[in-house]
Amino acid sequence: MSYYNKRNQEPLPQEEVTTWECTKEDCNGWTRKNFASSDTPECPLCGSKMIDGVRTLVNLQNNSQTKTS
Repeated sequence: MSYYNKRNQEPLPQEEVTTWECTKEDCNGWTRKNFASSDTPECPLCGSKMIDGVRTLVNLQNNSQTKTS
């Protein structure tokens, strides 16, 4: 029988990722730019305008984006 132990896992590599950050002071909304649905998205939590930001996060690939040549 084998047991799963989280302590033996190596931490996932992190990198600086460009994001959209909510401009509303009391809102914590944000999204990765490569996961945003438009070039100028609205906050998914409050609907406010979003601005450029950067966060240190685990790198994820967005496979739903279509590549055009």
